[in-house]
Order: sequence, then C-alpha cells, then structure tokens
Amino acid sequence: MPKRDRSVMDQAHKEIKRKIVTLQARPGERLDDISLAEELGLSRTPVREALFRLSSEGLVNVGPRGGFTVRPLDLVDIAELFEAHIVVARAIARLLATRATEDNIEELARANAEVNEAIKAGSPAAISAANAHLHRLEALHARNEHLRSLAWPIHDQGQRLAYLSFGGDAGLAADLAAHFRRTCRDHDEMLAAVRDHDPDAAEQIAARHVHLFRNRIVEFLQARTVDDVSLAGELPAAPLTPSHNS
Repeated sequence: MPKRDRSVMDQAHKEIKRKIVTLQARPGERLDDISLAEELGLSRTPVREALFRLSSEGLVNVGPRGGFTVRPLDLVDIAELFEAHIVVARAIARLLATRATEDNIEELARANAEVNEAIKAGSPAAISAANAHLHRLEALHARNEHLRSLAWPIHDQGQRLAYLSFGGDAGLAADLAAHFRRTCRDHDEMLAAVRDHDPDAAEQIAARHVHLFRNRIVEFLQARTVDDVSLAGELPAAPLTPSHNS
C-alpha cells in the first residue's frame, strides 16, 4: 500500500476505533462504511480497510455479506477475555522484567505518569486510553511478537470495558478512589520490579492487577441492570462472579 494510502487508512482506523472504545459506536451497532466515509471526509476504500483491520483486532464483526457491526459485549465473552488476559499478562510480565532496557523502562515510566495525570484529570476516556497505552508498551517491550499480537487486542477490549466501568460519557463514577489507588500502586510496583529485573515479582503483580480490573468490571455489571449497561449480547444463565483467588 502506498505511504499516502496507508496514512489515510491509519487516520480512518484511529477515528473509528476511538468511536468504538468510547462507546460512541455502541456494542452491536451497524457500521455503515459509506456514512463513516462521509463523516470522516474520506473515500470509502480506506474506511473499509480500517474496518477490516478493526475486525482483525477483535473490535468489529464482519457479516457473511460484508456488513460491519461493533463487536457486542456479552458476559461469556468478557469471562473468556479475562481468562486470556491473565495468562498473557503473566507471561509478558516475566519477559518484560528480563528483557526491558533502560530506554524501555524510561518510556514505561513516562506512560505510567500519563496514567496518573489522567486519573487526576478525572476523564474516563483519558484514563482508559492512557492505561491501555501503558500495557501495550509492556507487551511491546517484552519483545515477543506472538504475545504482543495476543495482548494488544485484549487491551483494546479492555479499554472499552474500562471506559464503560469508569463512567463513560456520564463522567467519572463516584466509587473509584480505592480502585485507582490500587491501580497506581500496581503500576508503580510493576515498574520497580522491571527496574530490578525481577520476573517473579513482576508476574505476581501482573496477576494481581488483572484480578483488580476484573473485579471492577464484575462490580460494575452486578450493580446495574442489563438495560443500563446495553451490552448488546446474549447473557448466560449464571452471573459472572469474582473468583475466590481474587
């Protein structure tokens, strides 16, 4: 793909992804490539390419006739997401602690500071985006392409869940102070473990951090009705509940 065409497709990808992770495009909503092209001021081709790319990243479903919809959020899918998340996060943490260079660590420290600033600013969109960026960097600097390709779609879905559970377009939820204190503690301790090149500590922190996020999602879903959440997916008979090891 020529450089200019790639740039236009990247622009379309960025804008559509932002709509999805901030729930401007709701789970299960149809994505019309013609309407999106008009809205973004782009031709239809890069928009369709962006939608196919988002499909490969797990945020968009492609129908048998080529139609596009935002991937729904259902409780079975969320449960499976966290099963994958904890396995991948632990592996990445071990490799990161072993392989991160000083430059990598400084980049992670800057990303960690951005999360802290976003929390102070109180924007669900900024917090979820900064947090996802930090964890994508961890996957990148673990330097295993197979793990990175697994981790980044998990963090894309996690960004959407985080935005929803942090309050979404209604503004920051009132019950998050303790959650964010623990989040910042985990991030700081992970950075210290990576600086110390301690894979055992890094793995333990990563597992704890996934459980923290999982429990936030569980609490959020249990406190709201299905109509309030609008997941646009099928619900299983049994509710998602925290594990005894959380």
